[in-house]
Amino acid sequence: MDALLPALASPAFDAFKAVLCRLAAAPPQVLLLEGGSAAQRRDMALYWAMCCNCAQVAVAGAPCLACPVCRQMAGGEHLDLAAYDGGISNREDTENPGLVRAFTMENVRLLRRRLRDAPHGGGRRVVLLMGLGQTRDEAANALLKALEEPSATTVFVLLAPQREQLLPTLVSRAFCLTLPWQPDTAAEAALAPWEDALAVFLETGQGFLERASAKGAMDAAGADALLLACQKAMIRVLAANATPQRLDAALAPLDATGRAVACRWLAEAQEALRYGVTPARVLEALAARLFVLRRQRGVA
Repeated sequence: MDALLPALASPAFDAFKAVLCRLAAAPPQVLLLEGGSAAQRRDMALYWAMCCNCAQVAVAGAPCLACPVCRQMAGGEHLDLAAYDGGISNREDTENPGLVRAFTMENVRLLRRRLRDAPHGGGRRVVLLMGLGQTRDEAANALLKALEEPSATTVFVLLAPQREQLLPTLVSRAFCLTLPWQPDTAAEAALAPWEDALAVFLETGQGFLERASAKGAMDAAGADALLLACQKAMIRVLAANATPQRLDAALAPLDATGRAVACRWLAEAQEALRYGVTPARVLEALAARLFVLRRQRGVA
């Protein structure tokens, strides 16, 4: 397992893998994997693809992780595996097409044609969908139509930090599985002052903007880590965690609509970092928007 799917090496994922093995007997058409890291969500999706295609699942109750099917699935190269990412631009997809394609209207149209054919192997075709948002564009509408056409030979997997970042119509069709966040004590300790500063700003409107704009205060990796901390806080808030942390308490007053908006903004901030926007500008803009949102969409 460590060699094929290294992101799932922790025993914390064993129970989730067992759930997927049980689901393989009668798989849901749409599985939603949230929580965890991007690598953990992707490896869990690939493990699900193995569950749906490895012949040993019916015999041993779990994929063998050694046969050609398992190895090709783990490498993203199996003919019955397709992956699409809304974060890949049309230009990048055209100039450098890889195993993961852009989530475009043309690619979704080609996928729907492909779904009319039987899988190449004896299992099911598995379609991974990453980087999707809440925009009802042509590609999203075409995907919804595909999901409205039940298929005994195809399963879809949605991957997102939180389900609130996706169209509710997609989530409503999915079996949702929330992966655990794996702690990094040293990194969390280093990030704690920033989390506290952001929490104070959301409550008072003071301090964070000056801290973020200081020269050399935050690089892209640090900003990405802070955004991930915000996502973890939102998941704890949505799960009504009994022992909230300081940032959780600052986000908790948001009502249901406000929480959905905040989740979308967090995804947009991560996207801005990927496209090279200055980390300080990303954090300043997000903090200011959340501050206003907390006052507009707060609940008593």
